[in-house]
Amino acid sequence: MSNEPEWRDANPQPENLHGKGRIIILFVAGGIALFALTIIGIRIRPVGLAAGIFAFSSGFMMLLRRHKYNFKISLVITISGFLLLIANPRFGIAAGFASYFLIIGAIGIIVFGLAKAIKLAWDLGKWS
Repeated sequence: MSNEPEWRDANPQPENLHGKGRIIILFVAGGIALFALTIIGIRIRPVGLAAGIFAFSSGFMMLLRRHKYNFKISLVITISGFLLLIANPRFGIAAGFASYFLIIGAIGIIVFGLAKAIKLAWDLGKWS
């Protein structure tokens, strides 16, 4: 049955499914981790400062390596670390905006991952 051309044409390519699933898991898990890190980092200052320094420095080092496939990810990590550093000392209005952007960004990443999962499920169901 797997050698029939109708069966091969009706189903999506299986070699792309693991990559799409990995991307979905990365989006959802990354959004949940960013949300949890933001809440914990704002409530407990030393943990937030340590996490902000670690995220900013690792994202900046990833940017310095200049890999094209890591550019977007390293930019998000660097910006998240910078915003987490700003959100912790609670100096003025910038701390409120930084924590607001981190929480909205985390929710946006989760929603984007779920939208990709729904699109993948729709595409798989359409061909079966």
